[in-house]
Amino acid sequence: MLASLRAVSTVAHGTEARMHRRRYMDALDADYVIVDDYGYDYFPGPGVVGGLLRLGRGVELVGGALRRVKNSRERLGEDESMPLGDKVVVVVDVVVGVTSIVVGACDLAVAACESGLAGYGRRALGRFRGRFITASAGTGTKKNMVGRAVRSDHRKRTREKGEYDVQFHDLPEDVQCIVFSKLKLKEAVRTSVLSSKWKNTWTICPKVRFDGSEMCDAYSWVKHDTRQFINNVKEVLKPRHGMVVETLEIKIEFDRSLVDHLDNWISFAAASWTKNLALDLAPKRYGTSTERYMFPFELLGEETMSRLQQIQLSFVSFKLPSQFSGFPKLKRLDLFLLHVTRKDLQDMLSGCSKLEWLSIARCDLEDELIVDRPLPHLLYFRVEHCKMTKIKIKLHAENLRTYIYKGFELPVHTIQAHELKVADIAVTNFTDFEHALTVLPEMLTGVEKLTLQAPLELRSPELLKNSSKFAQLKHLKLLLNRPFIIDNILSLASFLRAASLIEDVEIHFDIDDLKNVKTRPLRNLPKCQYKHLRNIYITGFKGSPGQAELLVHAVENAPALEVITIDTSNRVGNHLSQNVGSTGARIARSCLEGKISPKTKLHIWSI
Repeated sequence: MLASLRAVSTVAHGTEARMHRRRYMDALDADYVIVDDYGYDYFPGPGVVGGLLRLGRGVELVGGALRRVKNSRERLGEDESMPLGDKVVVVVDVVVGVTSIVVGACDLAVAACESGLAGYGRRALGRFRGRFITASAGTGTKKNMVGRAVRSDHRKRTREKGEYDVQFHDLPEDVQCIVFSKLKLKEAVRTSVLSSKWKNTWTICPKVRFDGSEMCDAYSWVKHDTRQFINNVKEVLKPRHGMVVETLEIKIEFDRSLVDHLDNWISFAAASWTKNLALDLAPKRYGTSTERYMFPFELLGEETMSRLQQIQLSFVSFKLPSQFSGFPKLKRLDLFLLHVTRKDLQDMLSGCSKLEWLSIARCDLEDELIVDRPLPHLLYFRVEHCKMTKIKIKLHAENLRTYIYKGFELPVHTIQAHELKVADIAVTNFTDFEHALTVLPEMLTGVEKLTLQAPLELRSPELLKNSSKFAQLKHLKLLLNRPFIIDNILSLASFLRAASLIEDVEIHFDIDDLKNVKTRPLRNLPKCQYKHLRNIYITGFKGSPGQAELLVHAVENAPALEVITIDTSNRVGNHLSQNVGSTGARIARSCLEGKISPKTKLHIWSI
């Protein structure tokens, strides 16, 4: 039934749209009319209001036509016929009037069937009030073909056929949450002034983030800003008491006056079923600050600990309670500038059996890092510039995929991770090349992609003897910081020999002074086939004998080589010393001449 009514309404509206006309207002004295434009497009679209207006207008037109016929007969008598103009006007009025009645009836029937006449009428009346004001403001005059001024409506319709008037509150709540989650907290709270309906709409977003840097000057932080931050947090959290807040993030430089308030906010998180908790209290100059916030584990309780899935702690210290039971559902843990004993950190990590992502950066661990219990779900592990009296890491994570370490020197690792695929190692202390090539393959047995950044000490130009092997290494990236012995660069070929499955080699040199490097004939190493090597990329190529020897050795022993890219500019270290680019490019071309296959693509970039 409803589908049939909609079809009839659509046809009726199409007919109405084709029935436009404008007539000469004083047709009684003429035998013609001007058929131009009907002038009723200010009526609303399909709906109750439009239906009622069309019914009224249709009755008015039909009644006016009947009165015109009656008046004409009384004036002219029974023997005389009506002028042609009057006849046309009567016919047009009757046809258009009947059409309007039919269209209006269809609109009322469809509206009543769709959502109930009473509720639809209230909503439609509110929309019509706005349209009536707009229509009144947009109505003007223009002249017709005979020079008479007639009314004309130039207002554009606010809704086309088939469109619906959807407001923000009509959207599903999860969509509204997504919209509010894209806004900063300050912008979301500002929406409360739009109307009474919007007063608390922003509170449906389950994520709350407070950032003190957005409330003060980027280069200053004073007591007034801290007090203002505290007051803002209170005002925002007040209407949320008793509501679920899945994510609570607080970022502010730590001050002793914040301790009680931080405790209260953590208690709020415990009462609000928070799953993701972040406290970023690091000051801009944390190197001179020693006092840290003592994280109150006792305020969380076992129920909250069993619910937390993500924790980020920055510039805090903690001591675990005696009855600590762990975080059984915790998946992500990010620790930055943490002060903790080895035993407390060990006990905490041992109680996170579901952990998938672990980052420990610039933490004072006081000792080595050891996790007794296995972490079978851990996929990502990062340790960066932590203070440890013993550079030793012991971890059992059989499904670990990515490992990142940055520190003063290579650690003594005991990481059981059979699925480890990506490793990124960066050290700042001088590192003996032979030691690195012995430790890394034993520590990263199954790694496929290795990035090593270190100032390697190359003691000999020869291949290293009895070096360990990378069983699965396919992609190697070396960032060689100064100082190293330039004349012994050829020994880096030991890395290629230690990886029989190597496919891509990327080496970034940091060389800016070749004054003390003497020109000499190139040395050769014993043949060693790199059957899978397809891509060689070298930057910082200045044309030193050691660089040329390594390049020639790799090219001559790579039968499947596809691409060689030589860049004479430095991509690491000193980027200013770029005055030997043309020399490096010339030496690269000369030493590779006649040694590469016609199928191999050679790219040499010179500045």
